[in-house]
Amino acid sequence: MKVKVAVLQYDCPMDSGESFTKLDEMLLKAVKLGAKLVVAPETAVGDVAGVKKTGEDYFPRISALVKKHKVYFVSSCYRKKNEKLYNQGFVFDPKGEVILDFRKIYPAKPEIDNLGVVSGDTLNIIDTPIGKLGMIICKDGFNKYSYFLYQKLNEFGVDIVCIPTWTIGWKEMNTQEYVKANFVYGAFASRAFVLMSDCTNKFLNAYGRSLIVSPIQGVLKEGSVDKEEILTAEIDLEEVKRAREFDSWWQPKKQII
Repeated sequence: MKVKVAVLQYDCPMDSGESFTKLDEMLLKAVKLGAKLVVAPETAVGDVAGVKKTGEDYFPRISALVKKHKVYFVSSCYRKKNEKLYNQGFVFDPKGEVILDFRKIYPAKPEIDNLGVVSGDTLNIIDTPIGKLGMIICKDGFNKYSYFLYQKLNEFGVDIVCIPTWTIGWKEMNTQEYVKANFVYGAFASRAFVLMSDCTNKFLNAYGRSLIVSPIQGVLKEGSVDKEEILTAEIDLEEVKRAREFDSWWQPKKQII
């Protein structure tokens, strides 16, 4: 099965209203390009201050936007539940219904120290008409613990791993190639396609370079460092099957050391 996918890369407004207006614009463009699945940057919509103060829930507004464009949509936003603040990931179907939710397992240090974000502790996938979808968020995909998340997604039989990110760099050092290598590794370790969406917000030292990665061919599309872009590709899920068949032939029967 072949699926047209899109990965958004843009400067995400910090104002709640502006963020939804911008996402509306980007989704319209992606759908016009034929995308059936769209991945946006991490916390692309909403305002964390509003969530912390009032517990405002952005899911209804996201749902309305997704129903308008009739597309599978993946991103995350801050969400309060039982007085705990989470970086809440989600997959919405074209009807505007949440079919998979995921809480960031390894929040970044500023999220923990400055915002009080609590870690999630579950990982799952959802079977859809466009393939088996799974997700992780930003640091989940490029820290030293990520290898077993990718392996677990492989065991679940995932076809597409969606990874919204917000910034994948540090001002103290150039981490672009290190982080890119981890997402490419993720496609090979999960034996699935990886769709990584990053923003270009300068104040965060975010540097774009969003990715569409095949489990066989490697990088299919890569974003620029600082331009607004929509990466698209028609991915063939048969590659996932072929990658796993190769693994079953190539790997030793048991671990010696």
